Amino acid sequence: MPPKKIKQVKTEIPPPPPVQDLVQPVVPEQNKPKGKAKKVVKPIVDSDSDEEVNQVNQVNQVNQVNQVNQVNQVNQVNQVDWKTQFEQMIKFEKPVDPLDCKVDIPENYRCDFKKVQEGTLLYRPARIIVLNKFKDPSNSRVRNQDLHKSGVEADWNLGHDLISKQCWTADHYNKIEKVNATQLAHKLKEEVGDCLCKVEFTKSPDVSEMSNMIREGSRIIENAPVSDAEKVKMFKKLYERSQKGEYRIMRGYIIRSEDMQLEQNDIGMVKFLDADLLAKGEMAERLVNVKNIVSLTFRLTKYQLK
Repeated sequence: MPPKKIKQVKTEIPPPPPVQDLVQPVVPEQNKPKGKAKKVVKPIVDSDSDEEVNQVNQVNQVNQVNQVNQVNQVNQVNQVDWKTQFEQMIKFEKPVDPLDCKVDIPENYRCDFKKVQEGTLLYRPARIIVLNKFKDPSNSRVRNQDLHKSGVEADWNLGHDLISKQCWTADHYNKIEKVNATQLAHKLKEEVGDCLCKVEFTKSPDVSEMSNMIREGSRIIENAPVSDAEKVKMFKKLYERSQKGEYRIMRGYIIRSEDMQLEQNDIGMVKFLDADLLAKGEMAERLVNVKNIVSLTFRLTKYQLK
């Protein structure tokens, strides 16, 4: 049988649109609507949760506090450092005096034998030194320094009771008196006489040491975090300290001479015999500047400069 013919269906295709509908008309620049274009603000999307933000803020606050504390600690260390340097610079290193002691003794006694030590200098009025405090139960072995210097026999036994009642020592005192520089110089010149005494004084400063002290002290003061008024006070202390040398303690006697009035005045030098050096057989003559004396002890009284 011959195949059946399939009936074709006609499909109608619409016509293409006009060309003017596909091309947008060009609007002249002058005919464009005027006005600023609105800026589209895109919302910020925060991916962190509120808890994470709070943790970050807390960490930042802790870091800031730590930084402030570190700065404060550094400032405190620097402040302590310059203060320590300055205090050490102006501080006097007073030597230890193991023989110096205050005593409480009966009337008519001149020293306390219980506190007399080997090396203690006595005055009877002979100038003697204790060699052996307990030579026997009732005597001490002593030496007359003047006789010993002359090369003759100068050692003998002296009873403990005689030492207490007849011997002065410059190391014992039962009262302290505050005096000014003029009074101190007068007592040294006019009242000590031939008695054994002890003077505490400052040596004249070394020029190089004084210059170094002023230079270093000025550097510390200029960098100190204090007011100008405080710096002025510090400069004054530095100047006063620079005028004084090493602190000294010396026991002995004044050396008298014909030109005493010229040698020993309120602003002059005093010839002094260092009894401790004399006992060791060393060169004992020294010069002491009267204006540098800060303390004088003799006959149970210590006179201190105000």
